[in-house]
Amino acid sequence: MKLGMIIMKRDYCEIEKEIAEQGFFSEYLPPCFGLDDKVFMHGPPKKCDLIKPYRFTMSRYSGNNARRSIFLPEVGSYVVARNYIRQHDIIKEIIEFTDNNDVSFSPIVGANDRVMRHEQSYDLIISGHEDNTISSDYIENIAKKIKKATGAKKVLKLDVSNCFSSFYMHMVPAIMLGLEETERAYRASLNSSDKLLEGESYAIYRKYRGLDEVIRQMNLNRTNGLLSGPLISRVIAEGILTRIDLELKEVGFKFSRYVDDYEVYIFEDNINEVINKFTRILKRYGFALNNEKTEVLEFPYYVVENLEKIFYTYTRGKMDVEKLIEMFNRFYSLEHDGTKGAIRFLLKSLEHKPIIPEDPDLYKSFLITIIGNDERSLIKACSLLITQDEIITLTKQDVDIVKSMLEKHIEFENDLEVLWLLHLLIKTGNKSAISSLIKELINSNNELAHIMLLRNDFFNVDKITAISRKASSWILLYELYVSGHITEDEFVSKLNLNKNLEMYRRLKEKEVHFCK
Repeated sequence: MKLGMIIMKRDYCEIEKEIAEQGFFSEYLPPCFGLDDKVFMHGPPKKCDLIKPYRFTMSRYSGNNARRSIFLPEVGSYVVARNYIRQHDIIKEIIEFTDNNDVSFSPIVGANDRVMRHEQSYDLIISGHEDNTISSDYIENIAKKIKKATGAKKVLKLDVSNCFSSFYMHMVPAIMLGLEETERAYRASLNSSDKLLEGESYAIYRKYRGLDEVIRQMNLNRTNGLLSGPLISRVIAEGILTRIDLELKEVGFKFSRYVDDYEVYIFEDNINEVINKFTRILKRYGFALNNEKTEVLEFPYYVVENLEKIFYTYTRGKMDVEKLIEMFNRFYSLEHDGTKGAIRFLLKSLEHKPIIPEDPDLYKSFLITIIGNDERSLIKACSLLITQDEIITLTKQDVDIVKSMLEKHIEFENDLEVLWLLHLLIKTGNKSAISSLIKELINSNNELAHIMLLRNDFFNVDKITAISRKASSWILLYELYVSGHITEDEFVSKLNLNKNLEMYRRLKEKEVHFCK
């Protein structure tokens, strides 16, 4: 079944290019990490080496200290997947399939062909371009939900449990074909005389079975698990969830979805029946509900604050001390009263519409205090302190506070937070504050932090020897190899390289790095 007949005109070459080049490193990482497009000129053969992806952790923003795993696939397997996707117009097909899904509030592409980044709070949608702006669609989307919920007695909030890590990869062909047609095509593939082998459905099946194969190579050929981190994973996830949406509609559900979070509109006292039906459909595709996140909202369902309107009210005119305090206190109160992500919204808004406060030190105090108390807002606060360095200067006391925070995050193995605090100190010219923590950083397993330190000349010969001895990730080993700190034989031995070696030789010749 197709979602609709409207096909939007898009520049799919540019969209695919953006997803490939900007979607390798997680959007949560500091901007010093980036993918040089030269990597796509020297890919390994399609059946490339199977090399373990690098894993780091970040807060789940759930308030219970839970951590979320983010992955960096080995670059050779990523290039193989990208080449297959480009050659077979996969991005175009999945986007056209998902474009007209009226229940999804997490589109792959927005206006002007912009690939969307999805902030996991306040349903905030950010485009992937440098001139990006905060979407003003939030209130409009709430209005759409209110209309969908017309006459409903309750709203049932459901969450797919571990959507990415439980993804059964052989389901990839079901994105375009549906489950039954995929199973028929699979059975036909086992019988060389089956007439289905000559049909269009089988051609689609073969194409997406090939996609399944190249995507699995990024994760050691595992059949379960879609790597969270690369943008292509979100494209595939949106595709399979759109297919599931079609089945949910067919059985009569009225609902909305944001990524893997559902809001089902309940019109009768049949919540258990709804959950059972919903569970059965998810199970067909290998998914389950996270029962701990199941929630029933009583009327009124959507009582919201227009954060964008509140922000612009405060930022009109001169930002004196009283107004600055009122603005931060208002968003603090909203967060405390249940508007999750209100503080992050404020910081993201300040990033796109910078202010000139009457008292820069007071503004700085708010940002540093947020870093120490709100993990979900740490990235945005660090980014503001860096980008607004013309009006904000970190004093020795400020640097000592940040250093103390960094020390604690190293101890607790909070990878992403360590990376951002290192990035903050480096970009604000406070490298000396890091020197006394080098031993702790080397002893940690945060190999992205080791790369940042290596690229910023923090290591002498002894320290390089120390990290070289314990290095295990493809990305750190490559950075040591390209910088001449380990030999090619050591590089090959540690990664068991064979088919991907020529690619790495070419990248070294061109002095390609993954961190500025």
